[in-house]
Amino acid sequence: MITVLFWATIAIFAMLLLGILPGVKEVFRPLMDILSKGTIEVLKFAGGYILWLAKTIIHAHIDLVTHSCHKRSYFDPAEKMRK
Repeated sequence: MITVLFWATIAIFAMLLLGILPGVKEVFRPLMDILSKGTIEVLKFAGGYILWLAKTIIHAHIDLVTHSCHKRSYFDPAEKMRK
């Protein structure tokens, strides 16, 4: 994990340096705009899946608690007829 953090820090400082240098700035700024807009679009797309995952986990826990609190006959009314 420290290696990922290290390389992320280097990448951020490299981007800041490239954004400051006069000759490179004209080429680097449009690339950074494209990358930032792309990142925003990916996060928008992934947001729906994150919301779906959170709702699925919450509903699974609600079902677990419901099944833990009630008897089998509550969920299967035909249980009494079988006996």
